[in-house]
Amino acid sequence: MNAKKSKFSILGVATVLLLLTFSSCSKYEEGPSISLRTKTARLTGEWNMTKIDHASPESGWKYVMEFEKDGDFSLVISFDGDSEVYLGEWEWTNDKESIEVVIDGDDPEEWDITRLTNDEFWFEDTSNIEYECVKE
Repeated sequence: MNAKKSKFSILGVATVLLLLTFSSCSKYEEGPSISLRTKTARLTGEWNMTKIDHASPESGWKYVMEFEKDGDFSLVISFDGDSEVYLGEWEWTNDKESIEVVIDGDDPEEWDITRLTNDEFWFEDTSNIEYECVKE
């Protein structure tokens, strides 16, 4: 019976430690508070911009960003069938609370992430413009 009780005690301690590890404050203002995927895994992929400063992009416009695991970045801006592609690079900054993006060799831009889940990516740029994106 002691061996059984000992197993439950070890399991209980392990559970508490695991909960304490994952219940720490979220880095991002809008969450999530817990995720089993790394921040890079969540950010990697194609994102369709659905809101710019709480409004949908103007009719006919589409903005798609792609973040690759190796740090490559692309932005495709489309309007009525015409598209422009901008290439660049990204990297984590500020203890993974922000990303620095360089587009077409311009000066770096820092985007503060407010929400990063598997399907949602919200951020604010240095001009305090808020963006919301969903995974393609």
